[in-house]
Amino acid sequence: MVKNNGLIAFLLFVFLLCFGVSAYGESQDVFKRLHASYPDSIDKITWNYIAWKDGTRTPIRGNVPLLDYLVGLFYGVDYSYGSISKEDVLKDSYESFFKKMYGKSSVEVNKKLVTIYWMPNVFGKRYPLKVTTVNGVDKKLRRISAELEKLPPSYYKYLANPAGSFYWRKVAGQSYLSSHSFGIAIDINSSYSNYWLWDVRRLKRSITEIGYRNRIPLRIVEIFEKEGFFWGGRWFFYDTMHFEYRPELVMPA
Repeated sequence: MVKNNGLIAFLLFVFLLCFGVSAYGESQDVFKRLHASYPDSIDKITWNYIAWKDGTRTPIRGNVPLLDYLVGLFYGVDYSYGSISKEDVLKDSYESFFKKMYGKSSVEVNKKLVTIYWMPNVFGKRYPLKVTTVNGVDKKLRRISAELEKLPPSYYKYLANPAGSFYWRKVAGQSYLSSHSFGIAIDINSSYSNYWLWDVRRLKRSITEIGYRNRIPLRIVEIFEKEGFFWGGRWFFYDTMHFEYRPELVMPA
């Protein structure tokens, strides 16, 4: 994370003095994009604050982590498969923003969870998943499930036995919470997926040496992304079983 308050303020606000109305318009587009991504939670966004539907506000000016997150959206990230660096992942991980929407603790998040059944017309009730109702994530995941059921049976092996949904925990080796903590993520079948750390350990080579690896058909990825779910296969440190509800990262800029 960038820690220099002056630098962050420069990037978002003094930048306007250098590049004028065009930059202002692009910044407004970022605010509109974030608002459009979470209309059930965000009332409006101004240069000074995010106004939430519950009547509270989160200040923007002087809020370095939030500014860093917005800078990532402002400048954009190369989201092509296997290209997103660890630094960019951190920029996209403003934890307080998600705690505000989904809950600040496991207990708070749990109050907003429901159980859905994964691809029930294919697998019956074998795979119950606990997901949040906030921002309609449960409804979107049900639509994804229904679309995936329409795929040829050859795709089902990638989708059977999902590895998990809600689980309050920190990302391995990191200080911030996993998106699974908020009930907005799902891991599909790990047996047909690639995770960079498993591959590094198995092959006893660095990630740079082994390169990008993926077995998940991109048709599956497209169905998730249509509903606003970001794919872990876009990270350089890839996690191809992983999908999380992050519409601000997958909607057209």
